[in-house]
Amino acid sequence: MIKALKALEEKKLPFVVFKHPNSNELELYFQEDDRLYLTQDFSEQGFLMAPFNDTNSYPFIPNKNHKKFDLSFYKESNSSDISFGNENREAFITLVEKALVEFSESVTEKIVLSRSIPVSISDSEPINTFVNLANLYPTAFVYYWHHPKTGSWMGATPERFASLSNNELHTISLAGTSIAKEDEKPIWSEKELQEQQLVTVSIEDSLRSIYPNSKIEIGSVQTVQAGSIYHLKTDIRLKSDDLSLFKIAKALHPTPAVGGVPKKNSLEFILKNEAHNRKYYTGFLGPFDSDHHASLYVNLRCAELIPSGYRVYVGAGITTKSIPLNEWEETKRKAKTFCKAL
Repeated sequence: MIKALKALEEKKLPFVVFKHPNSNELELYFQEDDRLYLTQDFSEQGFLMAPFNDTNSYPFIPNKNHKKFDLSFYKESNSSDISFGNENREAFITLVEKALVEFSESVTEKIVLSRSIPVSISDSEPINTFVNLANLYPTAFVYYWHHPKTGSWMGATPERFASLSNNELHTISLAGTSIAKEDEKPIWSEKELQEQQLVTVSIEDSLRSIYPNSKIEIGSVQTVQAGSIYHLKTDIRLKSDDLSLFKIAKALHPTPAVGGVPKKNSLEFILKNEAHNRKYYTGFLGPFDSDHHASLYVNLRCAELIPSGYRVYVGAGITTKSIPLNEWEETKRKAKTFCKAL
């Protein structure tokens, strides 16, 4: 696999290699030209890479050229101990404070704010970083997307966006962040519990708007681990003979776990106030083979490959109960998830 990926990199040909949660099987889709394929209705087959901003044309790599590999043949290599300083701390804290003012002056209840962190790695091999991510985070969806016309991205995301199969939709509500000591359960504050409830209710309302006659099953709130971080998760399922990935994507994206509540207000705040372009961070991605069958994830715990190394993207959900310095610290912890693989 490594030789194949290096050959594709050298030829500047698009490819994506990925693994599903709890799987040791790596899948590779690759192209024999550098064309940027776009889908508008998800009627094709391949690997989707949707940006954060709304669009009607989604990049994808077709699955025409498809290979599989066994992850167990590729072991984790030595990684660096990346430490983070307080670069841009005041700017991020000021942004959180601005969001808190927004809550007091509007109906907005949650805004997810993000920042980007350039990490210089002089001798980094992206393929080795991908293998490290796959070995470090067996329960995550791990991928390495390489395309000369979109840029290259890599990540290990814990969040399912939408799985469609056999007329059933499975999505999740994921919010709240905590760190627990080994063999100890995290203690959830009112802030995290409120944030999780906001996300769950918003997703349920979005689904009811497009499937008003379908039963929606809301699971119980669970604690799940993603690396050294814990989150609150609720499974949400819906059955319908008329499931459409296009309709679902338009209704759900961006979910309140990466945008906010209400969607319109929070997105307006993000686009006006964040200093960077999120590009594919907090978009959604994964394999699909029709408008009715797909397995897609939210693009979290990820980084964009840049000439000097990586640009790591992290965010935090801000509510009325947020403490700005705590939210800053949360973004630092989340950055370590990706950087542990470098």
